[in-house]
Amino acid sequence: MKLTQFTYRGKDWRLASPINLQEVNLLVGKNAVGKSRTIRALGNVLLFLMQLSERNTLDIFRSELLFEDENDSISYEFRLKGADVVYESLKVNGETLLSRNENGTVLCGESINPPVSKLTLHVRRDVVQYPFIEKIMLWAEHACGLCFNEIEMAGDSAIPFYILGQGQTLFAMVKSLPEKSIQQVIDQAHELGYPIQRIELFEHGSNLKMVLFHEENVKSQLFDALMSKGMFRALYLLIYAQYMSVREFPSLLLIDDLCEGLDYDRSTKLGKILFDFCIEHHIQLIASSNDTFLMDVVDLKYWNILQREGSEVSSIDIIKNPDLFDGFLFTGLSNFDFFSSDYITRKKEGL
Repeated sequence: MKLTQFTYRGKDWRLASPINLQEVNLLVGKNAVGKSRTIRALGNVLLFLMQLSERNTLDIFRSELLFEDENDSISYEFRLKGADVVYESLKVNGETLLSRNENGTVLCGESINPPVSKLTLHVRRDVVQYPFIEKIMLWAEHACGLCFNEIEMAGDSAIPFYILGQGQTLFAMVKSLPEKSIQQVIDQAHELGYPIQRIELFEHGSNLKMVLFHEENVKSQLFDALMSKGMFRALYLLIYAQYMSVREFPSLLLIDDLCEGLDYDRSTKLGKILFDFCIEHHIQLIASSNDTFLMDVVDLKYWNILQREGSEVSSIDIIKNPDLFDGFLFTGLSNFDFFSSDYITRKKEGL
C-alpha cells in the first residue's frame, strides 16, 4: 500500500495543500522552509497511529492520509484536540465506512463508542471484518524512519519522532538478513569506495553483541567506534534498507537530511543506490535533503520543492505543476538550479 497524499495542520504550522507522493520522493528547498518539519509531521502521525506518543492538552492537529492499494483508494482523516480524538473519517473508493464527530461514531453502519483518547483504528482491528483498518495499521507499524546526520555509533538516534528500525539494533538487523542481502551490502559498500570484504557477528554472553566489518588487506576488524561517522552512517543505511526489504510489509522509509556530510562521490552514489533499491523492492521512500550533489542525481520527477510563507508550507511537484518540470528540461541547467535560480518565479509570473 502506497501513501499518495499527505495533509497536516497543527496549531502553529501547516501544509497549505496536500503533498503528492510517489514511490520515491525527495523533499528539497531552501533552509528553514519546512523539509524536516514535514518529515517530522508524518512521523508524528505514525507514532500516534501506533500509540507510541502521549498527547497533552496543548496538542491540536489534524491529518489526512490518502492511499493507493492495488485497485482501491483509501482515505483516512483524524483530528485531535489535546488528548481527545474529535473527528475521524475513513473512505474506501469514495464510500464512507467510518464517521466520527461530536454526535457519535458509526463504523460500517453500526454505532460504536470508542474511548475518547483512542482512534477507532486502535480498538476495532479485525482482519476479516475491517480489512481496511488492518491495512492502515500494518502500513503504520512497518514504517521506519531516521535522521541521517544523527545516526550515532553504537546505537540508534534517540530522536523520539523517528521510528528507528522498529526497535531493532544494528546487530539484530544484520542477524535477520540472509546471506544474499549481506553480500549485496558488501557490493554496495564497494561502490561507495569502502573496501568491505566480510561482515560478521560477534557475540559473547548476553551483553556483548557487535557487528564486525573486515576490510581488504587489513588484519584488524572494524566496528562502529573505529569508523568515521560518514562510513558508519552509509553502512547503517545500506543495512537498514536491506532489513526493510526482507520484511513481509516493507511499507515506508522516512529519511531526514539524506547524505548530509558526505563528499560528492559518496553522496551521489549512496543516493542513487538507495533510490534504485527502494524502487526495485517496492519500499516507498520519502527523503529530505539540501545536498546539491544528491539533487543532481535524483530525477526531477521525484522532487517535491517546498516553499514557506509564515506558518504555511506549500509544495511544487510534477503532479501539480507538470508544465514547470517539462519546461525546465529544455533550459540546460542542472537539477539544483531548478529551485535555486529564478526559473520557478519567472514561470509563475508568466515571464
